Amino acid sequence: MGDILKNKRGARSRFAAAVMIVLSALTALLFASCASSDGVDGYTVISPVVSPGDALDADDFIMVSEFSDKRYTAETEDDLDTSVPGVFEAVITVSDGHGEKRDHVCVYMVRSYLRDSVRLEAGEMLTVERFINTDIPSHGRYEYAFADETTAETSFALGTYQIGVLVNGELHMASLIVEDTTPPQASPVTVHITNPNISPRPSDFVADVRDATNVTFTFKEEYDFNTKDDVPVVIVMTDEGGNVTEIESRATCEVDTTPPQISGVHDITVVVGGTVSYKDGITVTDDSGETPTLQVDNSRVNLSVVGTYEITYTARDSSMNETIVRANVIVVEKPKVSEEEMMQLAQQIYDTEIETEPDMTAWDIAKAIYDWTHNNIKYVNETVDKNDPVGAAYDGLKSRKGDCFTYMAVSRVLLQLADIECRQIERLKYDDEANHYWLLVDIGDGWYHFDSCLHFTGMAWDSFMRTDAELEAYCKEHGIEYYYRFDKSKYPARGTESYYE
Repeated sequence: MGDILKNKRGARSRFAAAVMIVLSALTALLFASCASSDGVDGYTVISPVVSPGDALDADDFIMVSEFSDKRYTAETEDDLDTSVPGVFEAVITVSDGHGEKRDHVCVYMVRSYLRDSVRLEAGEMLTVERFINTDIPSHGRYEYAFADETTAETSFALGTYQIGVLVNGELHMASLIVEDTTPPQASPVTVHITNPNISPRPSDFVADVRDATNVTFTFKEEYDFNTKDDVPVVIVMTDEGGNVTEIESRATCEVDTTPPQISGVHDITVVVGGTVSYKDGITVTDDSGETPTLQVDNSRVNLSVVGTYEITYTARDSSMNETIVRANVIVVEKPKVSEEEMMQLAQQIYDTEIETEPDMTAWDIAKAIYDWTHNNIKYVNETVDKNDPVGAAYDGLKSRKGDCFTYMAVSRVLLQLADIECRQIERLKYDDEANHYWLLVDIGDGWYHFDSCLHFTGMAWDSFMRTDAELEAYCKEHGIEYYYRFDKSKYPARGTESYYE
């Protein structure tokens, strides 16, 4: 039944038109009945109007004059059904008691359970009770609901609708006219204008808009906001029903021509491969009290190559006033660290962060070093001097980040402090392949692979004390046969018996 609820876009519905036609016909019939029954015989034929379910018989169609000297009775063979609202026809036979009879074609009307139409203000909630014709006694017969069986309150947009209502299980129709007769309401807002290039919108001058329909906003006339004087404005608010409200407000105009100030800009020196926080220590202020935007152009900087590069700071306020300050980023060579400095840092970490006990085996100590390096060094894809394992180990221990070469260098120095024999091993790479570094470690049972570097996401694996066969199986499983490829002739023979089996 939901299809019955159709918006007729303001036009009179076919049902309403049909009702008008029926009422016109009924009026014509009533006049015709009265014209054909002038009362000369002592009675007048009438057209009764009853409520649904009321009793109706033939005598209800005649009205006998109190001055008549005859007794008239009426009868009909038609079924005078009053259960359904509408206009109906019946043949009434009137007898005068002396054998003379006359037939009359009459009409009677059964009132509708519903009003012909209901007007609803936009924003009001519609309930089915609005449609019930209260002039009709209920006789306990009302059982009504919206035609789509929605008993909850329902709201509608502006327009004309056909609404179906169920009465005692039967569908009846009525027109719903949703209209907006209430003007919109709002509160004025003063707009502060500092940039003549940005024109305010009419809606900027009002707040707390209250209306049941959509509201449009326009200026009552053109206004010039490129001034330092206050500008009174009138905002015209129009809702969907055509109701209009005018709101008086004003604009305070004070054009801002002062650019913002940038403080704290200075040349920045950074080690090659390092990182820079360009906005650290930089502040921006503006005399308007607002917080201007700050943009940094560092597109010319290459932190991987030694050199001097220009950066640009640009501050801009809402009035488009702009300040530009330039500085330099100076990328310098990383200073060489001595092996003694590196070993001191490694010994400090070994003594304070790697948990060892006197009764621990070489396996246990090597595993503790593997776990610490694996868990404490963050993998970053940055340039590391592969010819400087001392510097790589120092940087890794100091900054706790680096690539696979860093993991290898850190692991090696910590293993050396534990008197565990180890040596560097690297991938046999072909053109366009990246290199990879790890260790061979001997804890007394032969050489085994030791790689504390993080693996690919989803390919996590404990690459501690592994055989050649175990490396090859891991690579084959993940389709990365190149990953642990190496020239076996360059390294001592590896153990073949798995620690894990």
